[in-house]
Amino acid sequence: KTVKTRRKNNKKRSIVDEIRERRPVPNPWRVGEVAQIIIKGNPDLKGRSGQWCIIEEVLNFSCLVKTWDGIIQVKLENLKDVYYSSQQQQEIRNISDRLAQIPQNKLEDSVKHFLEALGKIDRPFLTTLEDKILTLIETES
Repeated sequence: KTVKTRRKNNKKRSIVDEIRERRPVPNPWRVGEVAQIIIKGNPDLKGRSGQWCIIEEVLNFSCLVKTWDGIIQVKLENLKDVYYSSQQQQEIRNISDRLAQIPQNKLEDSVKHFLEALGKIDRPFLTTLEDKILTLIETES
C-alpha cells in the first residue's frame, strides 16, 4: 500500500508514527522516572503543558504516566527530562503518591485548581504552606 492509501484507511495515524514503525528507536524512559509533559502540537494534552509526571509503563512509542489526576498515555515527543537527582525524583514520587490518594470526584473546583498547580510545580518539593494545605485536603477528603 502507498502512504496515501494507509493514511486514508487510518486517519488517526500520523506520518511520524509511520516513520517510527519503519525505524524504531528504543524508548529512553524507565519506570519510576520523573518527566515533564510538553504539548508540542498534541491537542489531547491541552491544559497539561508543564505538568510533571511519573513513568508508570514504557511502551514502544509512548509511556503510560501518572499525573496529579490520573494515568494517561503520552507519546515520547511529549515528554521532557526534568534532570532531578534520585532524591529529588523520590520527593516528586512521594508528592504524586499523596495526590493519588485524594478522591477527585468530590473536590471543589478551587481545590482541584490547587492540586493542578501542585502538579505543575517546577521544583521537587512542596513549600511548608503547600504541604500544610495538602495535608488539610488529605484529611478532609
